[in-house]
Amino acid sequence: MKQFKFNLLTLILFTCSLSSCSSDSSSSDDDDSNTSETTTLVLNTELFSEYSRISDFELVDCTLSDGTETQCYKVSYQNIRENVTVVCPEYEDDLGGLGVYTGTDGLTGEGLRSLDAELWADFEADGYEIINEDGTVNIQIPAGGPGSGFIEEGSGISGSCLDAELDETYLITYYIPAYPVKTTTESTTNTTDYWGISLDGFPFAEKPPSSASNVGVAIPGLDTCGGHSQPDGPYHYHLIPQVIDALLEQEGIDRTCSFIDQSSNTILGYAKDGFPMYGYEDSDGTTPSDLDDCNGHIHETDDFPDGIYHYHITNEIDSNSDTGYTNILPCTYGATVVSDDFSSVSISE
Repeated sequence: MKQFKFNLLTLILFTCSLSSCSSDSSSSDDDDSNTSETTTLVLNTELFSEYSRISDFELVDCTLSDGTETQCYKVSYQNIRENVTVVCPEYEDDLGGLGVYTGTDGLTGEGLRSLDAELWADFEADGYEIINEDGTVNIQIPAGGPGSGFIEEGSGISGSCLDAELDETYLITYYIPAYPVKTTTESTTNTTDYWGISLDGFPFAEKPPSSASNVGVAIPGLDTCGGHSQPDGPYHYHLIPQVIDALLEQEGIDRTCSFIDQSSNTILGYAKDGFPMYGYEDSDGTTPSDLDDCNGHIHETDDFPDGIYHYHITNEIDSNSDTGYTNILPCTYGATVVSDDFSSVSISE
């Protein structure tokens, strides 16, 4: 199996940057009319998995992007997964995970796809060889983090499936507002920054990366729960795993997320502003019709019977949305931590 180094385009598409650069546009206006601070603890620490957690949830002082001096939860996880599934399949007729086949004009069957023989046939139909002579799939495994270069022209293979190995030496630490503050300014999730935390301790990233093209087409692989390992950082999700089965069914993909329970109306995780995220239904089983631009509203939930601002994850792909995928939040409306980054990555000793 050959290895190659990503060029800049592929690296951006396949990974989420671990730098502290942020497009958070939360307002710094101290006018009380523009903000609304929650006075009760919102994040329920008991919902989170203990499998790879290496610290307790700790309340620490922090400063938010609107200037609020408050407290945040600090917690750290190691990059170890309890369940690991196949992303890129080894052989042509094997089943792998998921990928987004797009990025070059005129591709056959563009969109979210299962990594299987049908997709490889579309690669071939579009002129991109991805199957080796022995029937194996051409899998590229980046090693050593980011670099330059690409698939060499004339190599005989013009297509590949990208599949990074899980590096268990990474640690990720989060700072999440314990008393969220609702602002009037949106902060997009369509960036390389992580925008939320799942209940198993792994981060939520931007929309799924699509195929990158140099002399061929390389499709970044996701597992069937919508996540993958990062070549120079932790495993993360590009789709919300607890509602992904509804998305796959809608797209006609006969696959399921096998190791994460599906739920349409319970807490699925928390955005980096500390507000909870729910599935595509309210607690009474109805579909909310009053969501704002960030898929949020104030409504009672089983966890907050008096009502709270929270987000909903829809189960659709919307080609007209800013992200393209409404299975993730398009934006957030809460103030975020500025005294410490929402997430930071280090190497375990």
